[in-house]
Amino acid sequence: MTEGRCDLILLGWTAFVGFNLVSDFLWSSGSGSSHEAPGSGGLTVASLGTPSSALFRGDYRLERNFSVVEEGSVIMKLVSQQTSVEAVRISSISLALMETGRRTGFSSSQDMLFSGIAFSDVGKLTATGASDPNRFPSLGSKACRVDAVVNRRDTGGKNGNQASRVSQGDGDDSEDPLGFFHEGGGSIVGEVAAVDCGFSVKFNAESVNVVSLTQKVVHYSIWVNLLTILQIRCFLVQMRYTEEGPSAAKVSILCIAMQAMMDAYDSFLHLCLGLSAQYMFNTIAVVSLFKFILFSLLEARYLLTIWRARRSEAFNQGWEAVRRELSWLYSRFYGVLVIGMVLIYNNLAHLPWIALGFQAYWVPQIFQDAWQGSRRSALRPAFFGGISVTRTLLILYLWGCPEGIFSDDLYPRLPGAPSFTICASVILLQAAQVTVMMLQKTLGPRWFIPWICMPTAYNYHRSGVRIEDDTDCVICMSEIDPKDARSVVTPCNHKFHRACLEQWMDVKMECPTCRRMILPSIQ
Repeated sequence: MTEGRCDLILLGWTAFVGFNLVSDFLWSSGSGSSHEAPGSGGLTVASLGTPSSALFRGDYRLERNFSVVEEGSVIMKLVSQQTSVEAVRISSISLALMETGRRTGFSSSQDMLFSGIAFSDVGKLTATGASDPNRFPSLGSKACRVDAVVNRRDTGGKNGNQASRVSQGDGDDSEDPLGFFHEGGGSIVGEVAAVDCGFSVKFNAESVNVVSLTQKVVHYSIWVNLLTILQIRCFLVQMRYTEEGPSAAKVSILCIAMQAMMDAYDSFLHLCLGLSAQYMFNTIAVVSLFKFILFSLLEARYLLTIWRARRSEAFNQGWEAVRRELSWLYSRFYGVLVIGMVLIYNNLAHLPWIALGFQAYWVPQIFQDAWQGSRRSALRPAFFGGISVTRTLLILYLWGCPEGIFSDDLYPRLPGAPSFTICASVILLQAAQVTVMMLQKTLGPRWFIPWICMPTAYNYHRSGVRIEDDTDCVICMSEIDPKDARSVVTPCNHKFHRACLEQWMDVKMECPTCRRMILPSIQ
Protein backbone atom coordinates (compact mmCIF):
# COMPACT_ATOMS: atom_id res chain seq x y z
CA MET A 1 0.00 0.00 0.00
CA THR A 2 2.86 2.38 0.80
CA GLU A 3 4.47 1.73 -2.58
CA GLY A 4 1.16 2.46 -4.30
CA ARG A 5 0.85 5.79 -2.53
CA CYS A 6 4.41 6.71 -3.49
CA ASP A 7 3.62 5.93 -7.11
CA LEU A 8 0.54 8.15 -7.01
CA ILE A 9 2.46 11.01 -5.40
CA LEU A 10 5.20 10.70 -8.02
CA LEU A 11 2.60 10.64 -10.79
CA GLY A 12 0.85 13.73 -9.42
CA TRP A 13 4.07 15.67 -9.03
CA THR A 14 5.24 14.79 -12.52
CA ALA A 15 1.89 15.83 -13.98
CA PHE A 16 2.08 19.13 -12.11
CA VAL A 17 5.56 19.90 -13.42
CA GLY A 18 4.72 18.80 -16.96
CA PHE A 19 1.56 20.84 -17.31
CA ASN A 20 3.28 23.87 -15.81
CA LEU A 21 5.85 23.67 -18.60
CA VAL A 22 3.06 23.53 -21.18
CA SER A 23 1.24 26.42 -19.48
CA ASP A 24 4.38 28.56 -19.52
CA PHE A 25 4.84 27.80 -23.19
CA LEU A 26 1.22 28.69 -24.00
CA TRP A 27 1.47 31.90 -21.99
CA SER A 28 4.67 33.00 -23.71
CA SER A 29 3.29 32.24 -27.19
CA GLY A 30 -0.01 33.94 -26.42
CA SER A 31 1.56 37.09 -25.03
CA GLY A 32 3.25 37.84 -28.32
CA SER A 33 0.27 37.17 -30.54
CA SER A 34 -0.80 40.81 -30.55
CA HIS A 35 2.37 41.74 -32.40
CA GLU A 36 1.88 39.45 -35.38
CA ALA A 37 1.82 41.08 -38.78
CA PRO A 38 -1.11 40.22 -41.00
CA GLY A 39 -0.17 37.81 -43.75
CA SER A 40 3.14 37.09 -42.10
CA GLY A 41 2.42 33.42 -41.49
CA GLY A 42 2.50 33.91 -37.72
CA LEU A 43 5.89 35.68 -37.53
CA THR A 44 6.48 38.19 -34.77
CA VAL A 45 6.94 41.77 -35.84
CA ALA A 46 10.36 43.04 -34.88
CA SER A 47 10.63 46.48 -33.37
CA LEU A 48 13.85 48.48 -33.27
CA GLY A 49 16.68 46.28 -32.09
CA THR A 50 14.41 43.23 -31.56
CA PRO A 51 15.26 40.18 -33.70
CA SER A 52 12.52 38.28 -35.53
CA SER A 53 12.82 34.84 -37.02
CA ALA A 54 11.18 32.91 -39.82
CA LEU A 55 11.26 29.28 -40.84
CA PHE A 56 11.17 27.92 -44.40
CA ARG A 57 11.06 24.41 -45.80
CA GLY A 58 11.58 23.33 -49.40
CA ASP A 59 13.87 21.51 -51.85
CA TYR A 60 17.49 21.98 -52.87
CA ARG A 61 19.89 20.79 -55.56
CA LEU A 62 23.64 20.59 -54.95
CA GLU A 63 25.74 21.00 -58.10
CA ARG A 64 29.45 20.69 -58.82
CA ASN A 65 31.03 21.36 -62.20
CA PHE A 66 27.52 21.83 -63.63
CA SER A 67 26.44 18.32 -62.60
CA VAL A 68 23.99 17.46 -59.86
CA VAL A 69 25.70 15.85 -56.86
CA GLU A 70 22.69 15.39 -54.59
CA GLU A 71 19.10 16.51 -54.09
CA GLY A 72 16.83 16.66 -51.10
CA SER A 73 14.89 18.92 -48.77
CA VAL A 74 16.15 22.05 -47.05
CA ILE A 75 15.16 23.82 -43.84
CA MET A 76 16.16 27.47 -43.62
CA LYS A 77 15.94 29.66 -40.56
CA LEU A 78 16.12 33.41 -41.13
CA VAL A 79 16.76 35.81 -38.26
CA SER A 80 16.75 39.56 -38.92
CA GLN A 81 17.19 42.55 -36.66
CA GLN A 82 16.30 46.17 -37.31
CA THR A 83 19.15 48.67 -37.11
CA SER A 84 18.98 52.37 -36.34
CA VAL A 85 18.68 52.97 -40.09
CA GLU A 86 15.09 52.20 -41.01
CA ALA A 87 15.84 50.61 -44.38
CA VAL A 88 18.71 48.40 -43.15
CA ARG A 89 18.43 45.11 -41.28
CA ILE A 90 21.14 42.76 -40.09
CA SER A 91 20.23 39.18 -40.96
CA SER A 92 21.57 35.69 -40.42
CA ILE A 93 20.68 32.49 -42.22
CA SER A 94 21.16 28.86 -41.26
CA LEU A 95 20.61 26.03 -43.71
CA ALA A 96 20.07 22.38 -42.86
CA LEU A 97 20.18 20.02 -45.85
CA MET A 98 18.59 16.59 -45.84
CA GLU A 99 19.62 14.44 -48.75
CA THR A 100 16.97 12.23 -50.31
CA GLY A 101 17.31 8.80 -48.80
CA ARG A 102 18.74 9.91 -45.47
CA ARG A 103 16.88 8.23 -42.65
CA THR A 104 16.68 11.14 -40.26
CA GLY A 105 13.66 13.34 -40.77
CA PHE A 106 15.07 16.58 -39.37
CA SER A 107 18.63 17.65 -38.72
CA SER A 108 19.26 19.92 -35.77
CA SER A 109 22.80 20.65 -36.98
CA GLN A 110 23.25 23.50 -39.45
CA ASP A 111 25.20 22.67 -42.59
CA MET A 112 25.72 26.32 -43.55
CA LEU A 113 25.67 29.56 -41.58
CA PHE A 114 25.48 33.06 -43.09
CA SER A 115 25.30 36.66 -41.96
CA GLY A 116 24.54 39.70 -44.06
CA ILE A 117 22.70 42.97 -44.54
CA ALA A 118 19.35 43.47 -46.24
CA PHE A 119 17.96 46.67 -47.71
CA SER A 120 14.20 46.99 -47.86
CA ASP A 121 14.24 48.95 -51.11
CA VAL A 122 16.17 46.16 -52.87
CA GLY A 123 13.92 43.23 -51.93
CA LYS A 124 16.63 40.61 -51.58
CA LEU A 125 19.09 39.39 -48.99
CA THR A 126 22.79 38.78 -49.59
CA ALA A 127 24.94 37.06 -46.99
CA THR A 128 28.36 35.45 -46.54
CA GLY A 129 29.26 32.51 -44.36
CA ALA A 130 30.94 29.10 -44.15
CA SER A 131 29.98 25.48 -44.70
CA ASP A 132 30.44 22.54 -42.38
CA PRO A 133 33.34 20.43 -43.77
CA ASN A 134 31.95 17.30 -42.12
CA ARG A 135 28.76 17.66 -44.13
CA PHE A 136 30.55 17.70 -47.52
CA PRO A 137 33.47 15.25 -47.24
CA SER A 138 33.53 14.66 -50.98
CA LEU A 139 34.08 18.37 -51.63
CA GLY A 140 37.08 18.82 -49.38
CA SER A 141 38.16 18.54 -45.78
CA LYS A 142 38.23 22.29 -45.06
CA ALA A 143 35.41 24.73 -44.52
CA CYS A 144 34.53 26.77 -47.60
CA ARG A 145 33.47 30.36 -47.86
CA VAL A 146 29.94 30.49 -49.23
CA ASP A 147 27.90 33.40 -50.52
CA ALA A 148 24.12 33.38 -50.55
CA VAL A 149 21.44 35.37 -52.33
CA VAL A 150 17.81 34.98 -51.26
CA ASN A 151 14.83 36.52 -53.09
CA ARG A 152 11.12 36.33 -52.96
CA ARG A 153 9.91 34.04 -55.68
CA ASP A 154 8.33 37.00 -57.52
CA THR A 155 11.14 39.53 -56.89
CA GLY A 156 14.15 37.99 -58.58
CA GLY A 157 16.14 39.84 -61.24
CA LYS A 158 13.91 41.91 -63.47
CA ASN A 159 11.13 42.04 -60.91
CA GLY A 160 13.27 43.64 -58.28
CA ASN A 161 11.44 46.94 -58.55
CA GLN A 162 8.20 45.18 -57.72
CA ALA A 163 9.44 44.62 -54.19
CA SER A 164 10.12 48.34 -53.89
CA ARG A 165 6.63 49.14 -55.04
CA VAL A 166 5.17 46.59 -52.63
CA SER A 167 7.19 47.88 -49.71
CA GLN A 168 6.07 51.41 -50.47
CA GLY A 169 2.38 50.42 -50.56
CA ASP A 170 0.32 50.16 -47.41
CA GLY A 171 1.45 50.91 -43.90
CA ASP A 172 1.96 47.25 -42.95
CA ASP A 173 5.04 46.97 -45.17
CA SER A 174 7.19 48.66 -42.56
CA GLU A 175 6.69 45.56 -40.46
CA ASP A 176 8.14 43.39 -43.25
CA PRO A 177 10.97 45.40 -44.85
CA LEU A 178 12.46 42.34 -46.56
CA GLY A 179 9.20 41.70 -48.39
CA PHE A 180 9.46 37.94 -47.80
CA PHE A 181 6.26 37.60 -45.77
CA HIS A 182 4.01 40.18 -47.33
CA GLU A 183 0.51 39.01 -48.15
CA GLY A 184 0.73 36.78 -51.18
CA GLY A 185 4.40 36.06 -50.50
CA GLY A 186 6.05 33.45 -48.30
CA SER A 187 7.83 31.70 -51.17
CA ILE A 188 11.54 32.25 -51.64
CA VAL A 189 14.27 31.17 -54.02
CA GLY A 190 17.96 31.27 -53.27
CA GLU A 191 21.38 30.22 -54.37
CA VAL A 192 24.52 29.44 -52.39
CA ALA A 193 27.87 29.49 -54.17
CA ALA A 194 31.28 28.34 -52.92
CA VAL A 195 33.86 29.43 -55.50
CA ASP A 196 36.83 28.00 -53.59
CA CYS A 197 35.27 24.53 -53.31
CA GLY A 198 33.55 24.59 -56.67
CA PHE A 199 29.96 23.80 -55.70
CA SER A 200 26.65 25.62 -55.54
CA VAL A 201 23.29 24.97 -53.91
CA LYS A 202 20.02 26.17 -55.42
CA PHE A 203 16.87 25.98 -53.37
CA ASN A 204 13.28 27.14 -53.16
CA ALA A 205 11.16 27.04 -50.05
CA GLU A 206 7.84 27.99 -48.53
CA SER A 207 7.38 29.76 -45.22
CA VAL A 208 6.20 27.64 -42.29
CA ASN A 209 3.38 29.05 -40.18
CA VAL A 210 5.21 28.83 -36.87
CA VAL A 211 2.29 29.85 -34.67
CA SER A 212 -0.07 27.29 -36.23
CA LEU A 213 2.62 24.62 -36.03
CA THR A 214 3.33 25.49 -32.39
CA GLN A 215 -0.33 25.19 -31.47
CA LYS A 216 -0.49 21.86 -33.27
CA VAL A 217 2.53 20.58 -31.31
CA VAL A 218 1.04 21.76 -28.00
CA HIS A 219 -2.26 20.02 -28.74
CA TYR A 220 -0.39 16.84 -29.66
CA SER A 221 1.65 17.05 -26.45
CA ILE A 222 -1.44 17.43 -24.27
CA TRP A 223 -3.19 14.58 -26.11
CA VAL A 224 -0.27 12.12 -25.78
CA ASN A 225 0.34 13.12 -22.15
CA LEU A 226 -3.27 12.36 -21.26
CA LEU A 227 -3.04 8.96 -22.93
CA THR A 228 0.23 8.23 -21.10
CA ILE A 229 -1.25 9.25 -17.74
CA LEU A 230 -4.13 6.84 -18.33
CA GLN A 231 -1.62 4.09 -19.13
CA ILE A 232 0.31 4.87 -15.94
CA ARG A 233 -2.92 4.66 -13.97
CA CYS A 234 -3.77 1.30 -15.58
CA PHE A 235 -0.37 -0.13 -14.66
CA LEU A 236 -0.64 1.10 -11.07
CA VAL A 237 -4.03 -0.62 -10.69
CA GLN A 238 -2.76 -3.83 -12.29
CA MET A 239 0.35 -3.95 -10.12
CA ARG A 240 -1.73 -3.58 -6.96
CA TYR A 241 -4.09 -6.28 -8.24
CA THR A 242 -1.32 -8.86 -8.66
CA GLU A 243 0.10 -8.00 -5.25
CA GLU A 244 -3.21 -8.43 -3.43
CA GLY A 245 -4.82 -11.17 -5.54
CA PRO A 246 -3.31 -13.66 -7.99
CA SER A 247 0.42 -13.84 -8.23
CA ALA A 248 2.37 -11.82 -10.76
CA ALA A 249 3.92 -15.10 -11.94
CA LYS A 250 0.89 -15.67 -14.16
CA VAL A 251 1.49 -12.44 -16.12
CA SER A 252 3.35 -12.96 -19.39
CA ILE A 253 6.74 -11.33 -19.10
CA LEU A 254 6.94 -11.07 -22.90
CA CYS A 255 3.66 -9.15 -22.96
CA ILE A 256 4.96 -6.49 -20.54
CA ALA A 257 8.39 -6.42 -22.21
CA MET A 258 6.88 -5.59 -25.60
CA GLN A 259 4.97 -2.66 -24.10
CA ALA A 260 8.06 -1.46 -22.25
CA MET A 261 10.05 -1.49 -25.49
CA MET A 262 7.36 0.51 -27.28
CA ASP A 263 7.36 3.19 -24.58
CA ALA A 264 11.16 3.30 -24.50
CA TYR A 265 11.26 3.89 -28.26
CA ASP A 266 8.55 6.55 -27.94
CA SER A 267 10.50 8.34 -25.22
CA PHE A 268 13.68 8.35 -27.32
CA LEU A 269 11.81 9.47 -30.43
CA HIS A 270 10.16 12.43 -28.70
CA LEU A 271 13.44 13.45 -27.11
CA CYS A 272 15.05 13.57 -30.56
CA LEU A 273 12.10 15.56 -31.91
CA GLY A 274 12.46 18.09 -29.10
CA LEU A 275 16.18 18.50 -29.73
CA SER A 276 15.66 18.90 -33.47
CA ALA A 277 13.40 21.94 -32.99
CA GLN A 278 14.83 23.67 -29.96
CA TYR A 279 12.13 26.33 -29.64
CA MET A 280 9.62 23.47 -29.15
CA PHE A 281 11.85 21.47 -26.82
CA ASN A 282 9.86 22.09 -23.62
CA THR A 283 6.59 20.94 -25.15
CA ILE A 284 7.94 17.77 -26.77
CA ALA A 285 10.24 16.98 -23.82
CA VAL A 286 7.21 16.68 -21.53
CA VAL A 287 5.93 13.80 -23.69
CA SER A 288 9.34 12.15 -23.51
CA LEU A 289 9.35 12.58 -19.72
CA PHE A 290 5.99 10.87 -19.24
CA LYS A 291 6.96 8.03 -21.57
CA PHE A 292 10.22 7.57 -19.68
CA ILE A 293 8.37 7.43 -16.34
CA LEU A 294 5.99 4.80 -17.70
CA PHE A 295 8.86 2.74 -19.09
CA SER A 296 11.47 3.00 -16.35
CA LEU A 297 9.45 3.32 -13.13
CA LEU A 298 6.48 1.09 -13.90
CA GLU A 299 6.99 -1.33 -16.77
CA ALA A 300 10.63 -2.15 -15.97
CA ARG A 301 9.70 -2.56 -12.32
CA TYR A 302 6.78 -4.83 -13.23
CA LEU A 303 9.13 -6.99 -15.27
CA LEU A 304 11.25 -7.45 -12.16
CA THR A 305 8.15 -8.26 -10.07
CA ILE A 306 7.07 -10.94 -12.53
CA TRP A 307 10.55 -12.43 -12.72
CA ARG A 308 10.90 -12.47 -8.93
CA ALA A 309 7.55 -14.24 -8.57
CA ARG A 310 8.63 -16.92 -11.06
CA ARG A 311 12.10 -17.34 -9.55
CA SER A 312 11.22 -17.00 -5.89
CA GLU A 313 13.59 -19.81 -4.87
CA ALA A 314 16.58 -18.07 -6.46
CA PHE A 315 15.67 -14.72 -4.91
CA ASN A 316 15.62 -16.37 -1.48
CA GLN A 317 19.20 -17.67 -1.74
CA GLY A 318 21.00 -14.45 -0.86
CA TRP A 319 22.32 -11.32 -2.53
CA GLU A 320 24.64 -13.10 -4.95
CA ALA A 321 21.77 -15.11 -6.40
CA VAL A 322 19.61 -11.98 -6.62
CA ARG A 323 22.36 -10.13 -8.47
CA ARG A 324 22.71 -12.97 -10.96
CA GLU A 325 18.97 -12.98 -11.60
CA LEU A 326 18.89 -9.21 -12.09
CA SER A 327 21.87 -9.33 -14.43
CA TRP A 328 20.29 -12.10 -16.47
CA LEU A 329 16.97 -10.27 -16.78
CA TYR A 330 18.17 -6.74 -17.51
CA SER A 331 21.07 -7.69 -19.76
CA ARG A 332 18.74 -9.56 -22.08
CA PHE A 333 15.99 -6.98 -21.96
CA TYR A 334 18.20 -3.98 -22.68
CA GLY A 335 20.20 -5.98 -25.20
CA VAL A 336 17.04 -6.75 -27.16
CA LEU A 337 16.00 -3.09 -26.74
CA VAL A 338 19.21 -1.82 -28.35
CA ILE A 339 19.18 -4.44 -31.11
CA GLY A 340 15.56 -3.59 -31.86
CA MET A 341 16.40 0.10 -32.10
CA VAL A 342 19.13 -0.64 -34.64
CA LEU A 343 16.83 -2.88 -36.66
CA ILE A 344 14.04 -0.30 -36.68
CA TYR A 345 16.46 2.44 -37.74
CA ASN A 346 17.63 0.36 -40.67
CA ASN A 347 14.08 -0.60 -41.68
CA LEU A 348 12.21 2.69 -41.38
CA ALA A 349 10.52 2.04 -44.71
CA HIS A 350 8.65 -0.81 -42.98
CA LEU A 351 7.82 1.21 -39.85
CA PRO A 352 4.01 0.82 -40.23
CA TRP A 353 4.24 -2.96 -40.18
CA ILE A 354 6.73 -2.89 -37.30
CA ALA A 355 4.29 -0.76 -35.30
CA LEU A 356 1.48 -3.14 -36.23
CA GLY A 357 3.53 -6.11 -35.04
CA PHE A 358 4.12 -4.43 -31.66
CA GLN A 359 0.34 -4.03 -31.29
CA ALA A 360 0.08 -7.81 -30.85
CA TYR A 361 1.44 -7.52 -27.31
CA TRP A 362 -1.53 -9.40 -25.77
CA VAL A 363 -0.88 -12.56 -27.81
CA PRO A 364 1.80 -13.93 -25.41
CA GLN A 365 -0.62 -13.50 -22.48
CA ILE A 366 -3.40 -15.29 -24.36
CA PHE A 367 -1.24 -18.33 -25.09
CA GLN A 368 0.27 -18.40 -21.61
CA ASP A 369 -3.20 -18.49 -20.02
CA ALA A 370 -4.18 -21.26 -22.42
CA TRP A 371 -1.05 -23.28 -21.62
CA GLN A 372 -1.41 -22.96 -17.87
CA GLY A 373 -5.16 -23.56 -17.97
CA SER A 374 -5.71 -21.32 -14.98
CA ARG A 375 -9.28 -20.45 -14.03
CA ARG A 376 -8.36 -16.99 -12.79
CA SER A 377 -6.69 -14.57 -15.17
CA ALA A 378 -3.80 -12.46 -13.94
CA LEU A 379 -4.92 -9.36 -15.88
CA ARG A 380 -7.85 -7.17 -14.94
CA PRO A 381 -10.28 -6.30 -17.74
CA ALA A 382 -9.86 -2.61 -16.90
CA PHE A 383 -6.11 -2.97 -17.44
CA PHE A 384 -6.02 -4.67 -20.83
CA GLY A 385 -9.06 -2.71 -22.01
CA GLY A 386 -7.61 0.67 -21.04
CA ILE A 387 -4.16 -0.10 -22.42
CA SER A 388 -5.63 -1.32 -25.71
CA VAL A 389 -7.76 1.80 -26.19
CA THR A 390 -4.99 4.29 -25.39
CA ARG A 391 -2.38 2.63 -27.57
CA THR A 392 -4.86 2.29 -30.44
CA LEU A 393 -5.75 5.99 -30.27
CA LEU A 394 -2.08 6.96 -30.59
CA ILE A 395 -1.62 4.78 -33.68
CA LEU A 396 -4.78 6.25 -35.20
CA TYR A 397 -3.35 9.74 -34.75
CA LEU A 398 0.04 8.91 -36.23
CA TRP A 399 -1.22 7.00 -39.28
CA GLY A 400 -4.77 8.30 -39.56
CA CYS A 401 -4.48 12.07 -39.14
CA PRO A 402 -3.06 13.68 -42.31
CA GLU A 403 -2.84 17.12 -40.68
CA GLY A 404 -1.00 16.05 -37.52
CA ILE A 405 2.43 17.29 -36.49
CA PHE A 406 3.99 14.68 -38.80
CA SER A 407 2.59 16.36 -41.90
CA ASP A 408 5.96 17.35 -43.42
CA ASP A 409 5.65 20.98 -42.27
CA LEU A 410 8.55 20.66 -39.88
CA TYR A 411 8.59 17.01 -38.81
CA PRO A 412 8.64 14.52 -41.67
CA ARG A 413 5.63 12.45 -42.62
CA LEU A 414 5.77 8.93 -41.22
CA PRO A 415 6.37 6.15 -43.76
CA GLY A 416 3.10 5.07 -45.29
CA ALA A 417 1.05 7.78 -43.54
CA PRO A 418 -1.81 8.37 -43.79
CA SER A 419 -2.88 4.75 -44.15
CA PHE A 420 -6.41 3.43 -43.80
CA THR A 421 -5.03 -0.13 -43.95
CA ILE A 422 -2.81 0.37 -40.89
CA CYS A 423 -5.58 2.05 -38.89
CA ALA A 424 -8.15 -0.63 -39.72
CA SER A 425 -5.63 -3.40 -39.02
CA VAL A 426 -4.79 -1.98 -35.58
CA ILE A 427 -8.46 -1.66 -34.64
CA LEU A 428 -9.26 -5.22 -35.76
CA LEU A 429 -6.16 -6.65 -34.07
CA GLN A 430 -6.85 -4.96 -30.75
CA ALA A 431 -10.55 -5.86 -30.86
CA ALA A 432 -9.71 -9.50 -31.58
CA GLN A 433 -7.19 -9.70 -28.73
CA VAL A 434 -9.52 -8.09 -26.17
CA THR A 435 -12.42 -10.29 -27.30
CA VAL A 436 -10.38 -13.48 -26.91
CA MET A 437 -9.21 -12.45 -23.43
CA MET A 438 -12.74 -11.63 -22.30
CA LEU A 439 -14.01 -14.98 -23.59
CA GLN A 440 -11.18 -16.73 -21.76
CA LYS A 441 -12.63 -15.37 -18.54
CA THR A 442 -16.13 -16.69 -19.27
CA LEU A 443 -15.64 -19.80 -21.43
CA GLY A 444 -12.28 -20.90 -20.07
CA PRO A 445 -8.72 -20.18 -21.11
CA ARG A 446 -8.71 -22.93 -23.77
CA TRP A 447 -12.06 -22.33 -25.43
CA PHE A 448 -10.48 -21.59 -28.82
CA ILE A 449 -8.08 -24.57 -28.82
CA PRO A 450 -9.24 -27.77 -30.59
CA TRP A 451 -9.41 -30.83 -28.36
CA ILE A 452 -6.68 -32.61 -30.32
CA CYS A 453 -4.31 -29.70 -29.70
CA MET A 454 -4.93 -29.54 -25.96
CA PRO A 455 -1.79 -29.69 -23.80
CA THR A 456 -1.31 -32.75 -21.63
CA ALA A 457 -3.91 -32.76 -18.88
CA TYR A 458 -4.13 -34.76 -15.70
CA ASN A 459 -7.15 -36.02 -13.78
CA TYR A 460 -6.67 -34.97 -10.17
CA HIS A 461 -9.67 -37.06 -9.08
CA ARG A 462 -7.97 -40.40 -9.68
CA SER A 463 -9.95 -43.43 -8.67
CA GLY A 464 -8.32 -46.19 -6.68
CA VAL A 465 -6.19 -43.86 -4.57
CA ARG A 466 -6.89 -44.34 -0.90
CA ILE A 467 -6.54 -41.44 1.50
CA GLU A 468 -5.34 -42.51 4.92
CA ASP A 469 -6.82 -41.19 8.12
CA ASP A 470 -5.11 -38.20 9.75
CA THR A 471 -3.80 -37.02 6.36
CA ASP A 472 -3.34 -33.27 6.45
CA CYS A 473 -3.45 -30.77 3.60
CA VAL A 474 -0.12 -28.96 3.79
CA ILE A 475 -1.71 -25.87 2.24
CA CYS A 476 -4.38 -25.17 4.87
CA MET A 477 -2.85 -27.46 7.55
CA SER A 478 -6.22 -29.11 8.24
CA GLU A 479 -7.24 -32.76 8.01
CA ILE A 480 -8.55 -34.26 4.76
CA ASP A 481 -11.74 -36.29 5.05
CA PRO A 482 -11.11 -39.68 3.32
CA LYS A 483 -14.77 -39.71 2.22
CA ASP A 484 -14.64 -36.24 0.71
CA ALA A 485 -15.11 -36.55 -3.05
CA ARG A 486 -13.59 -33.10 -3.52
CA SER A 487 -10.13 -34.17 -2.39
CA VAL A 488 -7.49 -34.36 -5.11
CA VAL A 489 -4.25 -36.24 -5.74
CA THR A 490 -1.25 -34.84 -7.62
CA PRO A 491 0.86 -36.90 -10.07
CA CYS A 492 3.42 -37.25 -7.28
CA ASN A 493 0.73 -38.86 -5.04
CA HIS A 494 0.29 -35.97 -2.57
CA LYS A 495 -3.21 -35.26 -1.30
CA PHE A 496 -4.89 -31.86 -0.90
CA HIS A 497 -8.26 -30.21 -0.66
CA ARG A 498 -9.48 -29.32 -4.14
CA ALA A 499 -10.13 -25.67 -3.30
CA CYS A 500 -6.71 -25.35 -1.66
CA LEU A 501 -4.87 -26.84 -4.63
CA GLU A 502 -6.80 -24.69 -7.11
CA GLN A 503 -5.78 -21.55 -5.22
CA TRP A 504 -2.21 -22.82 -5.08
CA MET A 505 -2.16 -23.50 -8.83
CA ASP A 506 -3.24 -19.91 -9.42
CA VAL A 507 0.09 -18.98 -7.83
CA LYS A 508 2.47 -21.58 -9.27
CA MET A 509 2.32 -24.90 -11.07
CA GLU A 510 4.35 -27.01 -8.66
CA CYS A 511 3.53 -29.41 -5.86
CA PRO A 512 3.40 -27.66 -2.46
CA THR A 513 5.00 -30.68 -0.81
CA CYS A 514 7.84 -31.84 -3.08
CA ARG A 515 8.11 -28.84 -5.48
CA ARG A 516 7.76 -31.06 -8.55
CA MET A 517 6.02 -29.55 -11.58
CA ILE A 518 2.35 -30.44 -11.80
CA LEU A 519 0.14 -30.48 -14.88
CA PRO A 520 -2.92 -28.33 -15.57
CA SER A 521 -6.24 -30.01 -15.21
CA ILE A 522 -9.11 -30.18 -17.75
CA GLN A 523 -11.29 -27.06 -17.40
